[in-house]
Amino acid sequence: MLWINIIYGYLLLGLGFAVFFLAYKLSKIDANARGTSLGFRLLILPGVILLWPLLIFKKKVIH
Repeated sequence: MLWINIIYGYLLLGLGFAVFFLAYKLSKIDANARGTSLGFRLLILPGVILLWPLLIFKKKVIH
């Protein structure tokens, strides 16, 4: 049961980060993502949720 709670917490943190990242920070990391549609952002949402620690690290290295 502990593992399920850890995974749930990881995904919940990822969802929170993904909403913020897709709304405000995506275009700063990737210039080609400027002006993309909502459909594109929804398409990459699962990847952002799963890979949020890597995106935070990349964001900190760039800025």
